Amino acid sequence: MDLIYLLLSFVVVIALIRLRVNVGVSIFTGSVILGLLFGMRPYGLVDALYTSSTSWGTIRLILIIVFIMALTSVFSQIGYLKDMETAIKELFPKAKYSLAMLPALIGLMPMPAGALVSAPMIEQVANRLNLEPEEETLVNYWFRHVWEHSWPMYQAIIIASALTGVSVRDFSLKMLPLTLIMITIGYLLLIRPIKDPEEIKGDRRKGAVLLIKTTYPILIIILISVVLGYDMVYGALIGFLAAFIPHYRRVSKKEIIKHALQPKILFLLIAVMYFKYLLQVTNAVETLPRTILELNLPVVLVIVLTPFVVGIMTGISFAYVGMAFPLLLPFFTGFDKIALAYLSGYMGMLFSPVHLCLVFSAEYYKAELGNVYRKMLVPAFLLFAAGVLYIYTILRF
Repeated sequence: MDLIYLLLSFVVVIALIRLRVNVGVSIFTGSVILGLLFGMRPYGLVDALYTSSTSWGTIRLILIIVFIMALTSVFSQIGYLKDMETAIKELFPKAKYSLAMLPALIGLMPMPAGALVSAPMIEQVANRLNLEPEEETLVNYWFRHVWEHSWPMYQAIIIASALTGVSVRDFSLKMLPLTLIMITIGYLLLIRPIKDPEEIKGDRRKGAVLLIKTTYPILIIILISVVLGYDMVYGALIGFLAAFIPHYRRVSKKEIIKHALQPKILFLLIAVMYFKYLLQVTNAVETLPRTILELNLPVVLVIVLTPFVVGIMTGISFAYVGMAFPLLLPFFTGFDKIALAYLSGYMGMLFSPVHLCLVFSAEYYKAELGNVYRKMLVPAFLLFAAGVLYIYTILRF
């Protein structure tokens, strides 16, 4: 019966997200239903919400996301995104390389529907190379998401770190090969075959200076949190201040606060940690392992399918992490299991018909979504196969 209760609360969350209810509200509602089904009284639910919301784990998570969101607001206001575009065109003047580098650069800044930001940047280049709409869509979509496996500024990685207890530094470094694999596959299958006879010289010195100027706050975060290994809270705070202080008079403080303290995002983080806490205090988290043992189901199948289903149903990386990972914690006996769950959820998200980056890119280029899916099948299969090979040959030991 416990498994039915667990699945019911899970189905409610997925159904609400499919009905376009806010992700945080959906997870919170499913959490409350979970608690009630497992016999918790209203007072117990409120007490659990207070305990989970005021824990250092939740506060730390909120602070990191707030500082990163504040940083993206500063970048947006001071025009760094446009400068990044100029820098890439100077550093990689050959048109087809700009096709990959521009969306990848925008991918360094976590933002909703970020592929729509990079889509206009590469449109003129793509038109010069006579690419089909489906090819434009796939290149933009693919390279926009190469960092989501390992870039420590992404919400999914920060939440995964908080849920599993693996530091952001270790998580990012161990997942970095998946990013490199995705870049390599994208280059070999999507960029290299493009015929680009143009020989244009760029000012590499100007491009390098401009790139450092526009990305130094991000580099500071990486230096502090990944290279030196300090808590991501310090890296995110210092990175934000490094961008904010030099432009103190130019930027709108009200706009920064508004962007950083978005109620929907803050509530999502609280809801995820509440869901995790309720799974623990109700012992619901033990239901899935117990059932698997009774039915002799392969554990690896559950680790792959659970995040994949959530990923394809929601199209959001922090949703498959926030929902599936708390449920799978008993199976995470090593980082290889965590990596496999993350990769599986990522694959679901990549093919999700409700993934905003995919939908908006296809709409922007007027591409047939079915054809985009067909073109993505081979690269995506190779990504998953190579990723699994890496996980089971390197991370397993």
